[in-house]
Amino acid sequence: MALTGRRLEVDRIATLAALPRECAMVVVGDPGSGRSSVLDAVANRVALPVVRVGVNGTESRWPLAGVTSLFTALDDPRASAHIALLLESDAPGSGSGGLAAAHDFLEAVQTLTLPPTVVLIDDLDRMDAESQELIAFLAGRLAGTALRLVATVRSVPSDGPLASLPTLRLEPLTADEALVAARSMAPADANEGVLAVLAQETGGNPGALREQVDALTPGQRTGTEPLLLPLRPTATGEAIADRSLEHESEGGRDLDVLARLALAPVARTAAWDRDSVDDLADAGLVAVRGQSVTVRDPLVRSVLWWRMSARQRRAGHTELAGVVAESDPRAAAWHRSFVDDVPDVVGLLTAAAGYVADGVPNAAVALAERALHVGSGCEDERAALLGVAEAMLANRMLGLAARYLAAIRPFRRTADEVRRLRLLYSVQYLRGEVVHADELLVPVAPDAPEAPAAAGLLATVASFRAESWDLEQARDLLARVEALRPAVDAHTAEIATAVSHLVDAIDGTLAPDTELYDGLATSQLLALSDPALLLVAHALSLGERHRSARRVFALAMARSQETQAVWTEAARYLSAENELRSGNYRQALRAIDVWDAAAGADGRPPEASRALAIAYRHFAEGRSHEALEVVDRCLAQRSTNQLWATTAKLHALRGRVLLLDGRVEEAVVALEAADAVGRSMRNPTMLRHLGDLVEGYVRAGRTDDARTVTARLAADHHARPSRWGALVLARSLALVADDTTRDAARRRALELFQPHDSQYERARTFAALACVGTAAERPRLGAAAAASYEAAGLRRPLVTPVASAAMPSFAPPSSVRSVPSAQVPGSPRSVPDASAVLTTLTAEERAVVQKVTEGYRNREIASSLFMSQRTVELRLTQIYRKVGARSRSHLVALLT
Repeated sequence: MALTGRRLEVDRIATLAALPRECAMVVVGDPGSGRSSVLDAVANRVALPVVRVGVNGTESRWPLAGVTSLFTALDDPRASAHIALLLESDAPGSGSGGLAAAHDFLEAVQTLTLPPTVVLIDDLDRMDAESQELIAFLAGRLAGTALRLVATVRSVPSDGPLASLPTLRLEPLTADEALVAARSMAPADANEGVLAVLAQETGGNPGALREQVDALTPGQRTGTEPLLLPLRPTATGEAIADRSLEHESEGGRDLDVLARLALAPVARTAAWDRDSVDDLADAGLVAVRGQSVTVRDPLVRSVLWWRMSARQRRAGHTELAGVVAESDPRAAAWHRSFVDDVPDVVGLLTAAAGYVADGVPNAAVALAERALHVGSGCEDERAALLGVAEAMLANRMLGLAARYLAAIRPFRRTADEVRRLRLLYSVQYLRGEVVHADELLVPVAPDAPEAPAAAGLLATVASFRAESWDLEQARDLLARVEALRPAVDAHTAEIATAVSHLVDAIDGTLAPDTELYDGLATSQLLALSDPALLLVAHALSLGERHRSARRVFALAMARSQETQAVWTEAARYLSAENELRSGNYRQALRAIDVWDAAAGADGRPPEASRALAIAYRHFAEGRSHEALEVVDRCLAQRSTNQLWATTAKLHALRGRVLLLDGRVEEAVVALEAADAVGRSMRNPTMLRHLGDLVEGYVRAGRTDDARTVTARLAADHHARPSRWGALVLARSLALVADDTTRDAARRRALELFQPHDSQYERARTFAALACVGTAAERPRLGAAAAASYEAAGLRRPLVTPVASAAMPSFAPPSSVRSVPSAQVPGSPRSVPDASAVLTTLTAEERAVVQKVTEGYRNREIASSLFMSQRTVELRLTQIYRKVGARSRSHLVALLT
């Protein structure tokens, strides 16, 4: 099974091989939790030799069978003799006690001539009892030996031999991790919403998730058939439920209450015996949140549900429907659907929408799937299901919204059909799919009854077209909205106005701030709806008004308590994009972290948008390799290639990373691809690749091509002037200038910068001029570039550029670099070899240094090495003193 998540767990176990503090560890996990996969990941991660010991459960009745397997796996010539001695001492009548045998075993291991080795034992608790005791005895006394031992078990009894060893618990996967795992397990045609349901209903257990994915019918997998919830338990689910319920088997009363609670996805505590509920909560079997109670583990609930007969379940539903009729109408609607001959499907779906609004999506899904099972599919039922899907979209549950939207056929009623199309187009756009909107080809008369709804739909799709840089189609749709102006309501009018500003910004013709909303007056902006306000903020960002955009985004996020989650999510993402465009990488990284932490896997933006943000984060933190991996993976997806604007952005970012990494020829190829895809975009500030392409051509010796692109940039900038365009054009002219104008062009490129301009672009200009400067100029320009990069928030160390590179490499040395690095006058003095530096450090300090060179922050280092953040800071201070480093960046420079 592929490993999803578990990064911290693998880090902790891998640290065991590098640090002397611990010699053994027991990894505890439920059936299906991925214990074996964790050991596989560790085996691939550590640099030491690894010995895997498999356990055959059928041998558990043979004394010392497990120890025999361990010695055999160690592959030492003297192991056979030790095995014979141990078996002889354990034989009946040998007179050797257990302690003597244990010491013999320890002595045998200590006398083996082994290199430092990590021993991984899977399912130690399935070994025979004697072997478990001996290995536990050995594990606590490995200090001074070459062995590190990691064993997995299902549980550690408090009175067992393993109780004294350090343990690491494999917790269930988070909802996001479980959804990612489900995607990796399912075929490509699997419905995203169905996978989200399975991820939720299997409680984060990878084994149970795999079994449920395999159990889906083709119709369920693609979303054309409803799911039967709770899911039928699988072998893994049964095993987990039995372990959870084994201590409750004697308390029959509480177990009966738990079984009745399992009949509903969520219940109100007022209808239940509070003492029993409290006892179950203390046992960890139910979760009480406010006035609601639910069975904590969905696998336990499914087992309890399916162990009752259909007659028992119906009798329970009948009883509970009467008990909760007044106190909990939503639960009553659920129970009545199993009792009534003709269930109230609309009432069931109305209750589901209420659960979504209250933040109980698992209950909403249960009721919606039940409605699909028992409903007839009439228009009223479809309209109610549409309400559920709309509520899910508003709460950022894109996969679930798409799952139920797929079950809704077109309506005969115009108002409902417009709602369906608006939801369909919104979900398609937010998930990164192409919005064809063929239904809008039909003209609508201004006096037609459907004109107001059609105008709103046209304005919505116009915003999607503008965001995709399809400006002609966006203008055409806005013209059709204008033709329907007599029938347009106030909300549609403000959306259409905001979209027109966005189109102007993308085209480079946005009006001054003083002409927008009474000078961007706060009262005017706060009167706008959430989508209109975000469109205005995004227009300001694309129009190079980053300060104004920052203020409007702050207004949008300040009223987040009254804003639907989908708009709050969009505000966070677009705010991060604004900081990236402004060149303020320090603020951009904070914004990306906030957005990424708040976005669930089911509600994140499309993969391409997410890839851009995550790749920029890797790039800013100096992890070029990871940035390129993210971009390349996204470009390989078929869905990305259908979005030309996104494809161009990805190629442009790829070229920028490669260029700053010193891989000039590859950078030029990527930038030329971006230019070819985005050639129709005449506003140079949108793609921002022409300055990079000029620099790439100059560094590759293609001066004529560089001058041609510079002429294009000058023409485009003249037609659509901007501050960014002026700065980059000046830099490009300095790079392609001949001998007679070079000095003046360089002075102008540097003097053009003002204090409020982008520090990132300032750094790029210094580094580019160092590339073509003299040997005497390069150290000064390189130092200025390094200072500006630091001010912009780029976290990797930068040294003086050489004549063949506009900026030093971010990544480790590679054979694919176009020109090798060389020492130039004014650059830092030569430093000791990295291996010589490392020999002065302790094992723990080396582990900290490794994390620093991988780009980890102090908080992340502390988490992965299981230290406090203060301890990490102290270790870094000691490391700086030992190796003579002045700062974190200097430390990395010494080692790279």
